[in-house]
Parts: sequence; C-alpha cells; structure tokens
Amino acid sequence: MMTVPDNLVVQLKNKYPMLQNFSNRSFGVEIEFFGLQYVITPLDRGIIKPYCISSRAKDGRHITDLCRDFKLPLGSTPDLWCFQADTSVRGKGHTKHGAELTSPILHGIEGLVQVFKALQFLGSVEGINIDASCGFHVHHGVDPQSYNCKELQQLVRIVSQYEDCFYLLIPGDRQNIATCRPIEIDIEAFLEICKSDAGGENCRMKELWYSPENRYDPESGKNCRYDKTRYHGLNLHSYWFRSTIEFRYHSAVLQKIDEAMQWIIFTQFLVELSQGNILDIYAYPNTNKWLQTIYKIYLDLGYRNRIRKVIDQCQIEGSQDIYSNIN
Repeated sequence: MMTVPDNLVVQLKNKYPMLQNFSNRSFGVEIEFFGLQYVITPLDRGIIKPYCISSRAKDGRHITDLCRDFKLPLGSTPDLWCFQADTSVRGKGHTKHGAELTSPILHGIEGLVQVFKALQFLGSVEGINIDASCGFHVHHGVDPQSYNCKELQQLVRIVSQYEDCFYLLIPGDRQNIATCRPIEIDIEAFLEICKSDAGGENCRMKELWYSPENRYDPESGKNCRYDKTRYHGLNLHSYWFRSTIEFRYHSAVLQKIDEAMQWIIFTQFLVELSQGNILDIYAYPNTNKWLQTIYKIYLDLGYRNRIRKVIDQCQIEGSQDIYSNIN
C-alpha cells in the first residue's frame, strides 16, 4: 500500500471537499477502453497478461516499463491491477481489442491516488481510446451482515429519486446505453416487500431483483458474474455476487481525471448515506456539481442541520493544480 504524504492529503481535501468524510470503506474500479494490442487464449479466462501486450507507450517504452514509472502494480491476479478482455466495448475498428483495466481492492485516499495513476498510465499508452460504449464502473464494498434489506431499500430510495439528475450530470448519453440502464424494478414493491426481513441474502427483494422485468435470464443463474441484471446504472447483482454495490452510470474517462475522482467520492457518499451515516458537510461557495447534488439530497431528506457553514478561509482554498505532486 502506498503512503500519501500529509501535505498532499491536505491539498486533496481542499481540492475535493467531500474527501473530508471519505471513509476507509473498500472500493474498486473498472476502466473500459479500446485500442490495446494483445493476444489471449481460452485458457487465460479473459485475463490479458502483461507479457501478451504488444502496445507501447506513446514515447516508445515497453508497457511494463511504463507501469514501473507510474508505480502501478500490474499483473494477472486479483491483488494487482489487471487488464481483461471486454466484448461489450465496441470501439470503431477495434472490435477485437475492447478491454478494461480493473483495480485490486482499494481503500481511502491511497486508493484514490492509485486510480489517478492508473488513468494517467492508460492515457500514456499509444492507441488507447474511449467512446460511448466505454464506461467507468465503481464498486463499494459492503458487509451483508450489517448492510442488508433496510440499507438496500434506502439506497434504491435515494438513487431512484435522483437517477435522472445523475444521467444529466454525467458526460455522454448514458441513459440510452444498454449496459447502464435506469432502474427497472418496481420501486414501490421493492421498498415495501420486506419491511420485516433482516437478512440481505434471503431477503424477498432478491426475488424482485432477479425477475423477468429486470432482465433476469434463468439460463445464466443468479450467481453468475455476467447475469444480465447487472446492466443497470445501479447494479445490485454485485451485492449478492461479490458483496459490493456497483455504480455503472459514468462514462469512461481518460483525460478528465477530475471527473473520475469526484464520482468515486460521490458514490461512496451515497452508500454511507444509505447505511445511516449522516455526515456533516460544509456549505462551500462555487462548489462542484456533485457536492451541490449532496446539498439537494440533504435538504430533501431533512438534514439541513448537518450542512455546516465554512468558518475557515483555508477550507475553500486549494484550487491550484495539485496533480504534479502525485508521483
């Protein structure tokens, strides 16, 4: 695990006010793109091993050398950053070279810095590009023993109310992309179906999620990684499959890394809120679109008293470029 210098942590918290409340909850990302040149066999099970990649850095360096320069641990096991083939990516002229870079399990600000480095790394590889078929997916870890029916219902209640807003704030026409559809379950039934239930694994709302109305395919089986119900902006299949909440709304990112950072922080905030962690937040002037959305959610839910006034000028400074310090 990398260590982030204290002065950089302060600068990051000034740059991203929501980091004041960023927890150590585990998270991970999947960054989709096309244009990576590689070979793969059925025995690889979709994993693109680093030595099977022929793409090079824009300056001609081998991709493994580029990884070392970015201090990015790249490999083919779950504890490392890993390239995987992705047939859902349809880059023009690159239909056989769709891929995604998946993270290991990450935590805290150190994890955010790793994501930043990974996006910088991808942007330095010759031929890699993104289009409307590519997404930026974020997973947040939850413990089914403490995050079950009540928390799932609260998450759906919040997301369903503001989902249209999410799509408007995210670049691209994501609402009409087949792999990140709006919520299709019966919201009212989902919020009423198991008021007395306590366990997430056997909760009756699981049956509602795995229903034909939500594009469930009985042939795939509920525990299949690629169950079709996952193709929603809010993917709860991931909850029952790997104990994470996945947000698939966001379009892929290569250049506007700031967007990716804000989205990770914002979606973690939603998970914390759904678990009843009503955090104090500050009313910053001229703040970003995601913190403005949090203000609206708080006001709508009756948490006005948890929005604090900024009392220290240094809390609203830090607009300078800090990325040069991430190395």
